[in-house]
Amino acid sequence: MVIYNLLCKKKHSFEGWFPSFEDFQKQADKKLISCPTCGTTKVEKVPHACAVHVKKEQPPAPPAKAKKQTPATEAPPSAAEFKEMLLRVHHYVKENFEDVGPRFAEEAKQIHKGEAEERPIHGTATLNEVKELAEEGVPCIPLPKPDLDS
Repeated sequence: MVIYNLLCKKKHSFEGWFPSFEDFQKQADKKLISCPTCGTTKVEKVPHACAVHVKKEQPPAPPAKAKKQTPATEAPPSAAEFKEMLLRVHHYVKENFEDVGPRFAEEAKQIHKGEAEERPIHGTATLNEVKELAEEGVPCIPLPKPDLDS
């Protein structure tokens, strides 16, 4: 799942969640993405922060026991709850990931290729850099910045 910060031609900003970069491209090409405020389909991605977490060697998890499937009855989180979760994620990343700033794409590629120490990193990347990372199979997750003003 990838999350993109989007901006419509009328400068309304919103977030889009897509299964992959390719799915975003397909939907954008077919004008299936629209601004929730004004409805326009002229939208573009804006630069955003990215994070990569590389798993260290861990023993395999024990096989899960088959559980009886129950339908989800939990309501989706409210806007305030979502903001709180996003703030917690950002705090966790800040405390546990190395900030490589604008060198994010370069560092992520080196880690992926085994040319740099394997470690969790975060930083910023341009749209082109994020696209290259996706095309090269480098795992990264864009994180929307929390709105601290509301």
